[in-house]
Amino acid sequence: MFVRYSHNSIRTLGLWLFLIVVLSTNLGIARVQNSNVLHIRVVGTLDSISMVRELQSHIHAAKIDGMDAVLIEFGPGRFRQDLVWMLGRTITEADGRVWVFLAGRSGTALGPEALELGILASRSWVMPGVRFEWEGLAESEGMIPESVDRERLSRERYSDLWVALERRGANVRVADGLLRPTAPFRALRVMAGKTTLMDGPVDSAERGDVLTLVEPMADGGSKGSIGTDMALALGLVDGVLGSPREAIRAGLGDRVAGSIRTRRVTVENGLGRAVTEAHRLIGEARAESAKADNVLRRRLDSGLGQAAYERAVRERAAEALVSVERGEVSLRSLESLMRDHPEILRTRGPVQADLPGIEESSKAAWAREIEQIRRSLATTRSRATAQLTG
Repeated sequence: MFVRYSHNSIRTLGLWLFLIVVLSTNLGIARVQNSNVLHIRVVGTLDSISMVRELQSHIHAAKIDGMDAVLIEFGPGRFRQDLVWMLGRTITEADGRVWVFLAGRSGTALGPEALELGILASRSWVMPGVRFEWEGLAESEGMIPESVDRERLSRERYSDLWVALERRGANVRVADGLLRPTAPFRALRVMAGKTTLMDGPVDSAERGDVLTLVEPMADGGSKGSIGTDMALALGLVDGVLGSPREAIRAGLGDRVAGSIRTRRVTVENGLGRAVTEAHRLIGEARAESAKADNVLRRRLDSGLGQAAYERAVRERAAEALVSVERGEVSLRSLESLMRDHPEILRTRGPVQADLPGIEESSKAAWAREIEQIRRSLATTRSRATAQLTG
């Protein structure tokens, strides 16, 4: 028996089938949609502008690359304050979620700058047993370039931290405790995950229950000790977790509909290698300069005929110019390296005067040595060119 369908019935059935397929496909996509996270592991000290530029580049590109979030992992190391300011601004102004994971074995001490970056992030976590401890002026204080406006640095770091604390629902007085301590910054011991900041002097009855978190020091720095339980109770971090993967899952929360795809990159501190390379390059330039000068001073055989003597002069000049050009290439490479790592100028110069009564900054020592080599090469080039064309 055959059933006849009208033309309209067939069209209606086809439309329903099409809608069912579309809805099923869309629902299927929603079920298997993956979350993409960029995990940046920072290795070593944060005291190089090139390192921060690399971090900024990764953060800015994350949204374009389809990343749902960025997790930056910091471990123990020195954090230069002006670079913390720059990176903190990038984190707070990022077009997307940027999280911070503070890593280390139990008992590991991180500095206040690491905690500051954790506060500035949209969310942050710390590993169990990690403490935030420091004493005195920051080790990297002397590495801050002279061109940095320290007043602005202090003012804007404080403002950014204050805003981040307010966003987190934490007590904004923490900004004073971390960045501008003028008196001991205290809190009650953590009980059931809670604490209270304390004002004024502490009487003997309260002393056992009160912890001094930060206190100012005579050298202008501060001494601090904040445990993970205290950081969590004060709302400075969002949790205590054992791994970056746990942090990523906590950050995504209920948004995880499918698998988590994590792209991992490592940003390493290259300042030590850059300093070593700078000394190699300036040594190379110095050696080529001396070699070129020695070549031009080399005596020629007085018994040569006129034509042979002139040819020998030109060959000697050409040989000297080869060394001059090698020396100039080394100097250009050194200058390029210093543009990427201006902190090199804050390290000890290759030949730095340290005699009694003579004071010379590292920057002046580098500049003097570079200029001496440059002038020597230029003088030798002029003499060699004259001999080659004369």
